[in-house]
Amino acid sequence: MYKIIVTFFILLASQASFGNETAQPPNQAPEFTPYKASYEATWEAGWFPITVDASRELSKLDNGLWQLTFEAYSSVADLHEESQYSIDGNTVKPHYYRYKTSGFLSKKRRAQTFDWDRKQVWIPERDEWAKYELMLGIQDNLSYQEQIRLDLLAGKTDFSYSVAYKNRLKQYDFKVAKYGKTKTKQGLINTVEVIQEKESSKESTRIWFAVDYEYLLIKLQTKQKNGDSNTISLKKATIQDNVLLGF
Repeated sequence: MYKIIVTFFILLASQASFGNETAQPPNQAPEFTPYKASYEATWEAGWFPITVDASRELSKLDNGLWQLTFEAYSSVADLHEESQYSIDGNTVKPHYYRYKTSGFLSKKRRAQTFDWDRKQVWIPERDEWAKYELMLGIQDNLSYQEQIRLDLLAGKTDFSYSVAYKNRLKQYDFKVAKYGKTKTKQGLINTVEVIQEKESSKESTRIWFAVDYEYLLIKLQTKQKNGDSNTISLKKATIQDNVLLGF
């Protein structure tokens, strides 16, 4: 059961409410600000929904790289995921990725080192180089979420990413569904809804980003073929001196 929750978290409770007023994407240069955010995640399957706490933090390291960390906590196990990256023009350039879980239900570790000089990805747990060539635009399993933010800042409405997963590449395709307003404890805030394009009509992933807060992720909903659904909702975010209250 916990493994299903972990899968949901990686994909990165009340429904969002949109009004008729439309917000337009701002015309601004790509830039990020360090932040800390807390979330509540709920998995609904069968009779008993499961809720766990999660957090994300974006920070600037002494070596000049950005670091995005994601952590989830439960009574039976924990998850830690992090990505270190730089920004090349308008493209997120991953350098190091790490993922681990702990607890009696699941103990997994994996990591990737992106060697841009050799144009290869090193997989330490397999003690081998990935079989694909590393090219600018390839993301790790966390950095692609930052690339979405950059693309939204640039005014793009369709985006596709090749994501390095173990020894292969996954293709993720997204598009902007609409700009609008979402009701939170902060009040009505400008948001953009992004959907992931999938082959099956029985599956869906919908993500909401806060337009006026550098497209911070505030909500994510997924639906699986078997009818199970997952929701991650922002509780509170601190971006420098600004506070954003979620749901």
